[in-house]
Amino acid sequence: MKEHCGHSTDCLKMIQLILDGEATEQQLARLKVNLESCKPCIEMYHLEKEVKELLTKRMEKRCCPEQLVATIKSKILTFS
Repeated sequence: MKEHCGHSTDCLKMIQLILDGEATEQQLARLKVNLESCKPCIEMYHLEKEVKELLTKRMEKRCCPEQLVATIKSKILTFS
């Protein structure tokens, strides 16, 4: 098992693509092979996954009050 990753920036980009569901089958296969032998990438994958899950849980969709929408629109119109 590798203790140091020489291409961590590329690995992080690939991990983010995978966690966002935007990776190709080829990228998924490459990461799977890499995760079997690179300890820093395994740790980075788990950290990124946990951060994404926490953010998803914390983000709450709320409807914006119509009065606030009207106020923002009127302020935007005064600037243009």
